[in-house]
Amino acid sequence: MNLLDTYISEVGRRLPKKTRADIEAEIRSILQDMLEEHSQKTGKPVDEEMTFEVLKAYGAPEKVAATYLGERYLIGPRLYPIFMLVMRIVLMVIGVLAAIGLGIALYQTTLSPLNAFETIVKAIANFVASAFTTLGNIVIIFAIVEWALYRAGGKMDIKGLPIEKEWDPRSLTKLSAPNQVKMGETVVEIVGCFAAIVIFNFYPQIIGFTPSLNSVVETGNWSSVTFIPLLSATFFYYVPYLTLVWALTIILDIVLLRQGTWNAVTRIFAIGLKLISITIAAAMLVGPSLIALTSETLAASIGDTGAAQILMSLISQFVHVALWIVIIVESIEVVRLVYRQVVRTPAPTFANKKQPN
Repeated sequence: MNLLDTYISEVGRRLPKKTRADIEAEIRSILQDMLEEHSQKTGKPVDEEMTFEVLKAYGAPEKVAATYLGERYLIGPRLYPIFMLVMRIVLMVIGVLAAIGLGIALYQTTLSPLNAFETIVKAIANFVASAFTTLGNIVIIFAIVEWALYRAGGKMDIKGLPIEKEWDPRSLTKLSAPNQVKMGETVVEIVGCFAAIVIFNFYPQIIGFTPSLNSVVETGNWSSVTFIPLLSATFFYYVPYLTLVWALTIILDIVLLRQGTWNAVTRIFAIGLKLISITIAAAMLVGPSLIALTSETLAASIGDTGAAQILMSLISQFVHVALWIVIIVESIEVVRLVYRQVVRTPAPTFANKKQPN
């Protein structure tokens, strides 16, 4: 029955929460009926080997789960729920930033009703354009992940066409909660690392301060903005090292998604990346300031020296707190990974039980 529980759990985690319990109960009933029927036909009690045969005949968990889900393309049923979650979060962030920008533009400029209407229309158009661009990038990322997951479950024949790999129910015995890869967290980490690489290497100008977005709203051209860089040259000294860590993290996450479980090699690799991240964060903490913006520059922009000094103090404290959080969180992750490697939870075992005649 432990094997059945593991199988049903593997099917259930691929299903929507609102229907998961009912479908799991239905599958359990079907499998129990199949085992009972098989036992009566063979005249043998239900044992581990018989359970393997029934589960193999019933199908792989991902295929069974797919029968309860609508047909999807490009992004399969395994990743679609996570894809929708990421899209909701990203679109919400874009919407909030667009609303803030529009509010600043409307507040700082005296506009006629017609100009206000034009400003709002342009802001909506920019939001839609940004949303479509973001959607395209996220779809590409998820498509790559979906391809990696597909290749993990298939092999190539002589003609080079993908054929399905035979599913072995015995693979369920190798699964244990500490070793199982959390798909949602892993995909979100891939998206975050990809976004960080793109922003800090190709669009660092968006990490800055501008006293007004009016010129952007009026002309639609970012080059017309009075731009004050927020990050100093010291920060960008670390960008190549951070990019390497982010890229290696993406590679590790794709490998984990293909494997489905942690092993000694992936844990050691992850520990190494965490230690490098801690080292970089510590160097940033004790090194020169990462903020290029000064209270004098800020005061000249907003016209209030006292407010500029308070704001700069808050920014400096925020950076230090953020770096300490990174060091603490990554250190906890290192300890957790080391503990999982040293004290592994054994895979579930199944004892043959004889039923009374």
